[in-house]
Amino acid sequence: MTKYENSLPIQLIKARDVAMQYFRPVLADNDLTEQQWRVLRVLESKGPTDFSTLSHETCILSPSLTGIISRLEKQGFVTKQKSPHDGRQFYIHITDKTQALVEQLRPQIEQQYSALKKTFGEKKYQQLSQLLTELIELQTK
Repeated sequence: MTKYENSLPIQLIKARDVAMQYFRPVLADNDLTEQQWRVLRVLESKGPTDFSTLSHETCILSPSLTGIISRLEKQGFVTKQKSPHDGRQFYIHITDKTQALVEQLRPQIEQQYSALKKTFGEKKYQQLSQLLTELIELQTK
């Protein structure tokens, strides 16, 4: 059996925690959770997104995402609109407040990416990113 230390799922969780150490202070300074930021970044990048796609893209289970969306809506960061084609489905939209926040945080987030790449090494960062992309793509095969 694979040694505990070489367990890929555990290594990935630990690596995520190390990477997030670079970003958590920026998010905390702006009263955002990691999950809220994930949702806002996906919406800012992809535009209005239906709930199930948003759940998949953010890796947040539906019950948890429901609460996150409710809190973001109360804070004025997102709005919900029913699909014109299916009344059971709704799309999440960002607001101007979100767009302004993302623009404000973009330089700080990029600075943290630079710090991570400097510490880890740009080449190793690119290699790791490519390998993780390939691993993720196994899901569609």
